[in-house]
Amino acid sequence: MTNLKPLAMLSLAALAGTASAALQPLNPVTSSTVSFDAAAIQANSFSASALGGATYNSGTGILTDAISSVSLTGATGPATVAYDAASGIALSTTIMFVGTVNVNLTNFSYNFADNTLYGDVFVTALGGSKTYAAQSILVAAKESGTLNGTDLNNLDSSASARSLNMSLSSFTLSSDLQTKLGSTVSFVSWLPAAVKSVNVSSAAPAVPEPGTYALMGLGLLGIAAVSRRRQVER
Repeated sequence: MTNLKPLAMLSLAALAGTASAALQPLNPVTSSTVSFDAAAIQANSFSASALGGATYNSGTGILTDAISSVSLTGATGPATVAYDAASGIALSTTIMFVGTVNVNLTNFSYNFADNTLYGDVFVTALGGSKTYAAQSILVAAKESGTLNGTDLNNLDSSASARSLNMSLSSFTLSSDLQTKLGSTVSFVSWLPAAVKSVNVSSAAPAVPEPGTYALMGLGLLGIAAVSRRRQVER
């Protein structure tokens, strides 16, 4: 979906920069991936590689990309889940009589308001290149997502961190991207079939064991005893 940002950043989400509601940091995100059909990419004579801080496994077709923020356009409503801005995937091929074709997809974000995956699309083909910023790319026919059990289509701000879980599938190529690409759309027309799913899962907050509470209690009692002893000695 900043250069070599550690995957540890998956454990945080920035405060939303939208007009109203801001969301608190997320509970640790344990998985944030786009699942590609690696065989479908190869069948269309393309190769794939990761960009920025993302990682791509050509064997499994899994692109791992960090979440940067979850935001709202209003006090309550659909959420937008944004990925690391510089990360994404590069698709490349060489076609007879056409030459090298490169399609770079970065700065992913998914908007639950219109079920659309957005990103920056950079296409090099037929001796020229074109960049489409914040471009609609894929539309999901199937989506599910919650933040601590609250549907991401009806979300509000929170005073505490919450767990994010999201699954998207059954994509089609956005009509706007088809129009903008014109004759070069054939170079990415296979993309919806090659994207199997977009998935995010977040760990629930850790619950201390009873023994941990006991040790905390003993520690507090010890501190109190030392404090009283010092007061008596004075």
